[in-house]
Amino acid sequence: MPSNEYSILHNDQLSKFSSSGEEVLQLFQLWQKEHGREYGNPEEESSRFKIFQRNLLYINEKNAKRKSLLQYHLGLNKFADMSPEEFKKTYLHEIEKPSKWDNKKVHDDEDDESCENLPSSVDWREKGAVTEVRDQGNCQSHWAFSVTGAIEGLHKIITNKLVPLSVQELVDCDPASKGCAGGYYFNAFGYVINNGGIDTEADYPYIAKNGTCKENANKAVSIDNLLVLDGSEEALLCRASKQPVSVSLDATGLQSYTGGIYDGEFCSKDSRNTNLVVLIVGYGSEDGEDYWIVKNSWGKGWGDKGYLLLKRNVSSEWPYGVCGINGLAGYPIKEVSSFSST
Repeated sequence: MPSNEYSILHNDQLSKFSSSGEEVLQLFQLWQKEHGREYGNPEEESSRFKIFQRNLLYINEKNAKRKSLLQYHLGLNKFADMSPEEFKKTYLHEIEKPSKWDNKKVHDDEDDESCENLPSSVDWREKGAVTEVRDQGNCQSHWAFSVTGAIEGLHKIITNKLVPLSVQELVDCDPASKGCAGGYYFNAFGYVINNGGIDTEADYPYIAKNGTCKENANKAVSIDNLLVLDGSEEALLCRASKQPVSVSLDATGLQSYTGGIYDGEFCSKDSRNTNLVVLIVGYGSEDGEDYWIVKNSWGKGWGDKGYLLLKRNVSSEWPYGVCGINGLAGYPIKEVSSFSST
């Protein structure tokens, strides 16, 4: 696509389009071209165009109310032809609580002396401990992406080797999860522990659908246990300064998110109910606004190249953190002397 067409879709020029008219139809066609979107018949295309129109109107209305450049903004990403109801049904399912695996330990990092004098910002991407953002497709495997991401980060920190791990193995083999129908990340960590490890992405690639478990999968990287944080932001901040951390959050309202610091506008302030599992890969601050750096698995075309900045340091207002991100955090541990050298 020519750069001038791309700019129309991705910068502030969107605000010049009303929700109707020939220009919006042309914009829709540009969007279809960029995302390779084709429809089965004219009726479906017409229906999708109407949804696109409504989403464009909403995006422009929300962006017009921004009070600062740091505040989150919306755009025409790959979900622009989906209604909020359809998006929620497809991508946001309530996260189940732990069931079959209870061999986890609760750890309160806040009492750790190493939590004193933490750096003001940490970005594990800059330290080479984060693999590239990937797209889960229509498979509800975000929980598996978070678990592999946490283990990948720990492996890099200990061995200085970044090894992409198999999301598909968790989808196919974790007995306590439901594959592409969703899963619980604490249980998935348990599978890796009990299995003696997990295979690499190269040897057990992702197919974005349920498959048959490969019993002879390599145990390329293993972990010793899972530690669960106590729900406080202080403990989560300390742990995120040491390694990527698996968390869940309420992603309602993030369908069209394209950047900026999300303030949890559409989340309940007193709930631990969440519907998306993600990975905290760091934290930072800008002009007095503190935020988490969150890696998602909806591809690089969503958010800020696949990432979300989520407001933090608001514990007085949000008992479980913005969108419940503090409520159910866990991370893998491994004795350095016995870590695989893969």
